[in-house]
Amino acid sequence: MEKIRKNKKKIIVGFGIIILIGAIIFGIFKFYEHYEATKFENERWLKRHINLEENSEGIFEVKTDEDIDIFNLAYQNVIENKIEELKGSDDYSLEKPLIVYNPYGTGSLSYYVYLGNSYDDLSYEITTDGYADYTHDLGDDDEYQLVGFVPDEVNTLTLKTGDDKESFRITTPDIKEDVDVTLDRLNGESKEELTDGLYAVLGHDKNYEANIYLYDNAGVLRNELVLDSYRADRIIFDGDYMYYPYNSKGIVKVNRLGQVVQMYDLDGYSMHHDMILDDNKLVILADEDDAETKEDVIVTLDLDSGEVKKVVDMKDLLPELYEKASLPEDYETLDWIHLNCLSLKGNDLILSSRELSTIIYVSDYETKPQVKYLITDESMLEGTSYAELLYDKIGDFVSNAGQHAVTYIKGENDFEYYLIMFNNNYASIVTRPDFEWTNYPGTGSYEEGDTSYFYMYKINEKDKTYELVDSIDVPYSSIVSSVQFIDDNLVVGSGMDNSFGEYDEDGDLIVQFNYGAKKYAYRVFKYTFDNWFE
Repeated sequence: MEKIRKNKKKIIVGFGIIILIGAIIFGIFKFYEHYEATKFENERWLKRHINLEENSEGIFEVKTDEDIDIFNLAYQNVIENKIEELKGSDDYSLEKPLIVYNPYGTGSLSYYVYLGNSYDDLSYEITTDGYADYTHDLGDDDEYQLVGFVPDEVNTLTLKTGDDKESFRITTPDIKEDVDVTLDRLNGESKEELTDGLYAVLGHDKNYEANIYLYDNAGVLRNELVLDSYRADRIIFDGDYMYYPYNSKGIVKVNRLGQVVQMYDLDGYSMHHDMILDDNKLVILADEDDAETKEDVIVTLDLDSGEVKKVVDMKDLLPELYEKASLPEDYETLDWIHLNCLSLKGNDLILSSRELSTIIYVSDYETKPQVKYLITDESMLEGTSYAELLYDKIGDFVSNAGQHAVTYIKGENDFEYYLIMFNNNYASIVTRPDFEWTNYPGTGSYEEGDTSYFYMYKINEKDKTYELVDSIDVPYSSIVSSVQFIDDNLVVGSGMDNSFGEYDEDGDLIVQFNYGAKKYAYRVFKYTFDNWFE
């Protein structure tokens, strides 16, 4: 019996040792698994694996031995700290600046420049053989993000202040995507000057994994804003910061030096088409995860807390139009309204529905949203009770069809104002295939059309009317498109035509740029990017 007890004890001890060894192995495996999963968010690990190394031209470049995602606040912090170390390592000046190529990874044709001191009347110029020069004034800071360098070329950067100037030879890397470095340019009849700024080509050739390409007034590519897996629909400027989506579920806050300082998760939603700034929050067109419908929800993103809140569901506001729609064959979700832009008027939203060729005014969008009025042809509302919401058309013109970029413009008073838009003049409503387009003569199809238009409506809420007060023929684009007032000029993007142009205040073309693309670019807006320079 004693022998049996000893044997049992040995067996139990043996099992215990095996279990202990298994637990240790399992623990080591889980630790390694956790280590691998979190190392890119570990600043100590990142600091060991990221270096800023000086090249033969005296320019510092980021070097890593791992493929590290730039959309990572730990990475951004490590880069910032390494730049601070470099700033304290030497006496930098106009004659000997610290220059780092795209340290934060957000602008592949940009350089961080530190001068050690601030200088009055500072400006810079980039000259490149075969290309137009690029110049810009700078503020009175001691560090900047400079853009304007031509990819895969030797660029000469000249810093100027008063009679002093210093030049530096910089070989800029090529960009990864196949996009035009110089656009074809067609001069119009107008001799007016182009406005200052850079044209932002958004959604070049695809809806996802499309970076933002910035072109100057000569049609030369001057920067590429790097995204993750989205196209971006708009850049929002707020002081020194820019907000833009880097993927369909995430938005970044980027400072004037190109550093990502905050990242937001839309948590249960994916954005599409548009967003605008309303005080301390973004108002965003969104898809709800796992929903049976798409492009019919609006959420807000609080920029202080990061809270995401659904504020509008169009199925609740226009249920009769929702019920008239049917799911087309081979479609997985019902795109019955297809909101494609939004504009803010006080506490109200002005929305554009491409699928219904309708402009929708929603009052009190955050507290008690309801439809105040609709602008569309009366035939679009047949079979519903919404005729009472329809504003009366003054004049003889064809109503907007498939419109984009509807934008509120302040008028003479609160009840009388303007709406501008790219009227695509496109007749399509796939969720109501029996709809007759009789009241829309001259409209085109997806592939073909005679012309699209810039439209300006004058809205009178007292009289409940709208009238067409300005119209300009623009290159036909059935879907992707945009319009934008900048100073006295008008910027128009005709995506399906692979072109964008700038027009003077009389509606005459100053210049049109044509770009190469297999498909299109979604929108083109022009921005001054003053946050980078001043």
